[in-house]
Amino acid sequence: MPTSPEEAGQIYVPTANWLLMIGSLLVVVLFKTSQHLAGAYGIAVSGTMLVTTILLYRVAIERWSWPPALAIFIIVVFGAVDATFLASNSLKIVDGGWFPITVGGAMVGLMLCWRQGSSLVRHRLQEMSMPLEQFVANIDEMVVARVPGVAVWLTKVEHGASPVLLHHVKHNSVMHERLILMTFLADRRPRVPVAERHSIERLGHGIYRIQVRLGFMQTPDVPAALRNCKALGLEIDLGHVYYYIAHEIVVRRARSSAMAAIPFAIFAFLARIASRAPDFFKIPREDLSEVGFHIDI
Repeated sequence: MPTSPEEAGQIYVPTANWLLMIGSLLVVVLFKTSQHLAGAYGIAVSGTMLVTTILLYRVAIERWSWPPALAIFIIVVFGAVDATFLASNSLKIVDGGWFPITVGGAMVGLMLCWRQGSSLVRHRLQEMSMPLEQFVANIDEMVVARVPGVAVWLTKVEHGASPVLLHHVKHNSVMHERLILMTFLADRRPRVPVAERHSIERLGHGIYRIQVRLGFMQTPDVPAALRNCKALGLEIDLGHVYYYIAHEIVVRRARSSAMAAIPFAIFAFLARIASRAPDFFKIPREDLSEVGFHIDI
């Protein structure tokens, strides 16, 4: 959860804190004495200083609007000092310095695997989706019956009908009288005012597209978003709302896969242990249906 209204990246994750505590205890047991820890500590500190100095360039250019020449000069001066410290500490790599390098490399590897896999899944979802105009125009041909109630489909696809919705309509030929395609968008502000938070678009045939923009200090809440939309004039019966969410099963193509086998295995493992979407979006379990489908990357 975010802990600062000024820094979007300052978050508190209980599981991460417990893992850090366990890792710290294991390090103490592994190295036994502070003398043995000196090599690991030196590499960790000097390496962190150098990386921070390099990242300072982006902050100076994008946030502080410094001239590039001035920013480069400052980075080179401080970077040279940090690089000297790192080079001197590199003599201790064998004597414990290997540990922070190994741990840091493993963390970078996990993040890169997750980033690549998530990007490929997003692109694949866009490819498998149908333009909303085409979906709305053909809805009477695809759907045999419309049942009472409101169906809320959470989708990552902003400008199309999601593959899981198409899969559902294709196999069941049934749709609710009111269909809401809801997407949550992230904003760089800590909080988005209610007046700017909801975007409601009426597409016809009882289909609506709702985009909810939230700041990094705000938590997604689908039922609350629906209540706000009703207050803004959306004609729905909140007593008969049914929620649908995709359960994506990511598989690797046997041939011509965009992701190597080992990075894919890591991504698949991280996806399995990730927090469940219904809990994150505060969806009532008694009104929820999870629709599973395969995505090949």
